[in-house]
Amino acid sequence: MSQPLTKTWMIPHPTLGQMLLGALARSFGWALGLSVLTFVIHSLWAAYRLAWNPVDLFGFAGTIFLVFWGLLFALFLIGSSRSWSDRVFTLAGFLATFFGLAILAVFFAQLTAEVVQWARHTPALIDLENKRNQQIIEDFKKIKATKATALARLLTERDEELKKAATDEEKKEIRELFKFGIEDAERNLVKIEGQKVDIAESSMRPDRSLGSILFYFLSNNPSDKPQDAGILPALAGSIWLGLITIVLAVPVGVGAALYLEEYRQEGRLARLIQININNLAGVPSVVYGILGGFVFVYLFQHLHDSYPRIAARNLLGGGLTLGLLTMPVVIVSTQEAIRAVPLSLRQGAYALGATKWQVIWNIVLPMARPGILTGTILSLSRAVGEAAPLVFMGAKTFVDQFPYPHTPFTALPLQIFNWCDRPPVLVAGDDTPLDMWKYNAAVASAVLLIVLLSLNGIAIVMRNRAQKKMRY
Repeated sequence: MSQPLTKTWMIPHPTLGQMLLGALARSFGWALGLSVLTFVIHSLWAAYRLAWNPVDLFGFAGTIFLVFWGLLFALFLIGSSRSWSDRVFTLAGFLATFFGLAILAVFFAQLTAEVVQWARHTPALIDLENKRNQQIIEDFKKIKATKATALARLLTERDEELKKAATDEEKKEIRELFKFGIEDAERNLVKIEGQKVDIAESSMRPDRSLGSILFYFLSNNPSDKPQDAGILPALAGSIWLGLITIVLAVPVGVGAALYLEEYRQEGRLARLIQININNLAGVPSVVYGILGGFVFVYLFQHLHDSYPRIAARNLLGGGLTLGLLTMPVVIVSTQEAIRAVPLSLRQGAYALGATKWQVIWNIVLPMARPGILTGTILSLSRAVGEAAPLVFMGAKTFVDQFPYPHTPFTALPLQIFNWCDRPPVLVAGDDTPLDMWKYNAAVASAVLLIVLLSLNGIAIVMRNRAQKKMRY
C-alpha cells in the first residue's frame, strides 16, 4: 500500500542532542554578545579618552562587531546542520570566507585611514612650504633693497673720487676699480638670489583645497618633498603598459586559441602544445621578467646603439613582457569560450553552405566574445598590478618626465614601493615624524585600484552588451 503524500513533506522532530546543542549555542551567543558589547563600549570610551583618531575608532569598532556577528553566524550554521560532517565542512567554508572578508575589510580600513591622514596633513605641509617660500621672497626684497642702497652709496663715492682725481689716468683707474671690484660681485649675488626667488614663486600653492591637492597629485611629477610629489609619470606608464599588453595579448591569444580549437590536427605535438600553454598560465611572473630582460632589452640595446633616443629599457619592452605574461590566460579563456559555442549552430551554418572561416567569423567569435572579454579582464588586471617583471626589465622607481614607448618608464606599483621605502618626514616645530611618504603610497594605491576597477568596469560593460546581442 502506498504511503500518503503528506508524510513525505513532514519535518522530523529534532533529537535531544540537537535541542541541547541549539540551546547551548543560543546561551553562548547571548553571553558572548553581552560580553563583546560591554568590551566594545569600554574600549571606545578608553580610546576616546586617549584621543584616538576617529578612523581608528571606527575600524576598531567595526572589527569587533564583525567578529561578534561572525561567531554568532558560525554557531547558527553549526546548530542548523544535521550531521557532524556537514557541520565541519560548513564551519570550514564559513571560516575561509570570513577571514578573507575580514582581511579585505582591514585592508580597506587601513587604506582609508592613511588616505584621510594624507588629506589632513598635506595642506599643513603646503602651508609651511608656502611660508618658507614667502620668507625667501621677503628676504630677497630686503637684500635687493640693501644692495640697491649700497650700490647707490658706492656710485656716490665713485663720483666723489672722480671729482678728486686730477688726471684722466686716475679717473680711469677709479672706474675700473669700481666696475670689476664691487659692481660685478653685487650683480652676481642679485642674480643668484633672483634664481632662488623664481623657484620660490613657482612653488607657491595658494589653493590648499582637497580637490586642488588631488589634482596636483595626479598631474605632476615626483619630488623630493612629499607634499609636492605627483604620480603622473607612473600613472601614464601603467596605462601605457595596459594598452600595449592588450594590443599584443588579445589578437595573438585569440588567434592562437582559434588555431588550437578549429584548425589543429590531433596528435602528440598538439597535446604537447596544449599542455605547455596550460603550464605557462601558472609560471611565476619573475620568469617572464627574466625572459623580457634577455630578449627585449638585448634587441632594444642594438637599436639604442644606432638611435640613442631609444632607451634600451623602455616602455615598449615592458609592455611586450607583460603581453607574454598574460597571453596564456587569454588563450585558455578563449579556448573555453569557443568550446562553449553550441555545435548545432556550426552545423546549421555548414548546412546553409557557409565556409569554415565564415562560420568562425560570423558565429563562433560573436558567441565567444563574452568569454574572450572575461579573459581580457583577468589578464589586464594582472598586467597593471605587476611589479616583478618590470624590475627585471629595468623599470625605474623615479621618473620625472612623461613616458613614451621609446623612453625610460616607471609604473604605479614601483612608485608605491619607492615611497613605502622612504623614512618619515620631520616637520618644523613638531618632534613627531610623519609618514607622509607612506600616506602618498596609500593614495597612489587607491588610484591604482580605481584604474583597475575602471578598466574592469569598461570590459564588463562590453561583455554584458555582447551577451545581450547573442541570439540563438
